[in-house]
Amino acid sequence: MEWLNKIVDEIIKKRGGRAFVVASGLTTSGPAHLGTLSEFIYPYSIVQELRRRGYDAEFVFVADIMDAFDDIPQTLKDKEEELKKHLGKPLAEVPDPYGCHESYGEHFLAEFLELMDKFGIKPDEVLRASELYAQGWYDDYLRLFVEQRDKVKKIMEETAMRKLPDDWWGFVKPICEKCGRIDKTVVKKVEGDKIYYKCEACGHEGAVEVSSHRWKLAWRLDWPSRQDFLGVDAEGGGVDHFTKGGSWDTAKRIHKEVFGKEPPVGFRYGFVLMNGKKMSKSKGIGALHEIMALLHPSVIMYFILKHDIKENKNFKMDPRFLMQLYEEYRRVALGEDEDPKRRRAWELSGGRVWRAGFADLLVYYQIYRDWKKVGELTGDPQAVKDLAPYVEEWVKRGFVPEEYEVTVKQGKVSDPKGCEFLRALAEELREDMDAVEIHNKVYEVAKKVGLSPKDAFKFVYKALLDKERGPRAGRLIKAIGVRKAKEMFEKACSPT
Repeated sequence: MEWLNKIVDEIIKKRGGRAFVVASGLTTSGPAHLGTLSEFIYPYSIVQELRRRGYDAEFVFVADIMDAFDDIPQTLKDKEEELKKHLGKPLAEVPDPYGCHESYGEHFLAEFLELMDKFGIKPDEVLRASELYAQGWYDDYLRLFVEQRDKVKKIMEETAMRKLPDDWWGFVKPICEKCGRIDKTVVKKVEGDKIYYKCEACGHEGAVEVSSHRWKLAWRLDWPSRQDFLGVDAEGGGVDHFTKGGSWDTAKRIHKEVFGKEPPVGFRYGFVLMNGKKMSKSKGIGALHEIMALLHPSVIMYFILKHDIKENKNFKMDPRFLMQLYEEYRRVALGEDEDPKRRRAWELSGGRVWRAGFADLLVYYQIYRDWKKVGELTGDPQAVKDLAPYVEEWVKRGFVPEEYEVTVKQGKVSDPKGCEFLRALAEELREDMDAVEIHNKVYEVAKKVGLSPKDAFKFVYKALLDKERGPRAGRLIKAIGVRKAKEMFEKACSPT
């Protein structure tokens, strides 16, 4: 996998040593979406590759729960009245609307950690920005930025590509002592260890001590600071951070010109789009719980990893797209698809082996509604164990594509050529044939009797399902059972 090898090679070459820290962070501002997975799937994969090569590597995850609560997600609009009075406060100080955690930020951090667990990923360390500030980790960095204010201001102007006022102190945001907001405070000056500010939300003017830890660095300075004190060797981010003028440009220069050190290895990952649209926590686009009800986590992870890290990935909430993903994952597992990039993506995403295809399980389950029977008929109890909940969800939601909707129902075929074909096919079918052999036999017999494949399949579906479309004929006949299918072919052409 070229992108993974390139990043790991760069870490080893630039950072040196035998032990590395790979970090990631997330603002826990609402329910996760598919794009959020990048924040742990990529660093986890890099750590796994470093370990595979014999290095010590740690995955450190930082929850940015000191960030301001700036928007109410679409999924929480029913709690808007109680939440809107807390807009602008740090996420760690907004009450949990569900009442089960210490704060709003903690609630969605817990959800995110639970999500990681479903993907089989557990960070070596989980840190909360609120605790890092409270413990004083950022204190000396703030003092350093005050001391080198002119240099910091120049870096910010040049990297963010905007002019800042002469009296700019915007690298720190105090929490208003009166209203509790952090998003509307404007620093007027810093003298010694005192930060003087005015809150544009409530009008309060006051001052906080550095040692109070009731403040937060601006993101462009917070990021390199924590990378420095955590000893981070590599960290990625989305396109917005790594674009020209983005926060990574600022972070690199802070490391070099203020800290006098080389920055960590940075890597950018592309957007994960949902039906061509960018995901959003606040708008509810790409809600992950919907996707995870239909698609196994290993297959979701495979989808993310099989693309180049910088590439935008377009996920489609479409049953045929998801079935194609399931089938591709299965074929890679069985060695039927030998593409090395997809093989590595499969290994990193859990390396599960399912001999029975998802489409097979869909068809068998709809016919028998008995998972023990389905396991016996497919010969793959592991696939049944792993995928049964997803198959049931597809059926329950009516998400099954029309051609895979199966209700065995005796149909009638009045066309003489159709009956000639069905009887000839019945003669050729044997109980020991697999689905592929049966499918090929349909083509073979159709050719013998002078019937187009399209019409041949239409007659099979009419006889077995009483409709003109259905799943692959070989799969359907095998699922129903060759003996029963033969009987149905005969009844379809019987005058009574």
